[in-house]
Amino acid sequence: ASYSYNDKYFLTLSLRADGSSKFAPENRWGYFPAGSFMWRVSSEPFMEGLSSTFNDLKFRVSYGTSGNNRIDDYLYLSTFDPSGFYSINNTQVLGFSSTELANANLKWEAIIARNIGLDASFFQGRLQTSVDFYYNSSKELLLNRVIPPTSGYPSQTQNIGETLNKGIELQ
Repeated sequence: ASYSYNDKYFLTLSLRADGSSKFAPENRWGYFPAGSFMWRVSSEPFMEGLSSTFNDLKFRVSYGTSGNNRIDDYLYLSTFDPSGFYSINNTQVLGFSSTELANANLKWEAIIARNIGLDASFFQGRLQTSVDFYYNSSKELLLNRVIPPTSGYPSQTQNIGETLNKGIELQ
């Protein structure tokens, strides 16, 4: 949904629902809201005296989430692959073994992006600049975790860990 008032205030809201068969049915859906607000400061009456300098001056703020499901298929189920032959009554029989330790608790990895920005245009658009302050994080990362060797498996895919990325971008 988008809303604009008086060509000065702009609001955008969204909600995304993503489904993935990579997760168990109870964790299949992820919901990811986002929103942004922009204020065109240069359209305010108190900026009229500076209109010869500033052609456009905007303040922005945004928040958004997205998901990641980039893992192998069926990790929430025990799957079996041919693993060799064994003998029963002098007959060779194909054997199967589990290749991964299943994890029915796997769910969407969540990425959260936050941003505050300022855009300015000067001297009839001859000079444009943008400054952004961002703070992005991820949580419940889909990673392989080393598990005790008594399980018979070297690792298991789990929702573990977090990341943080923050900074300033000048353009």
